[in-house]
Amino acid sequence: MKAWRRTRLVYLKVLRLSDPPEKIALGAAIGVFMGILPTFGVGIILALILATVARANKAAAVLGSLVMNPLTTPFFWGLSVLIGSVLMGEDSHKILEKVRDEGLFRGFGRAYLVYTIGNLIVSVVFAGATYLFIRWAVTRHRRRKAARKTV
Repeated sequence: MKAWRRTRLVYLKVLRLSDPPEKIALGAAIGVFMGILPTFGVGIILALILATVARANKAAAVLGSLVMNPLTTPFFWGLSVLIGSVLMGEDSHKILEKVRDEGLFRGFGRAYLVYTIGNLIVSVVFAGATYLFIRWAVTRHRRRKAARKTV
């Protein structure tokens, strides 16, 4: 229940940012992209840098990068291995077994390549979906807010 409340709080913070919806959505998408990539602790910094370069909302980028956390990491890593395995014609069970036994980054072998390809696709898809959803949600929130003011 606590995780749900935190997620809702982050969502409401994003809705209330003052930039145009496109800038907020771009910032959130950049954050999600950098959050899902295996950046090992520097995802927030990289999201801030990219948001600055892209002139996107930096607060949304930071909030978006929090998509990767101890609760969601197994989902994104597993999905990355699954998609990478399908695309590279590998058995995902064997890849996951190899990762469990040897580690993902040992020798940067086939398992790492499968994971990386899958992870890039997962990152792009979730970032794109985030952009569309956040732009829609911010626009909807502002319309409703404006409608309440006129009543």
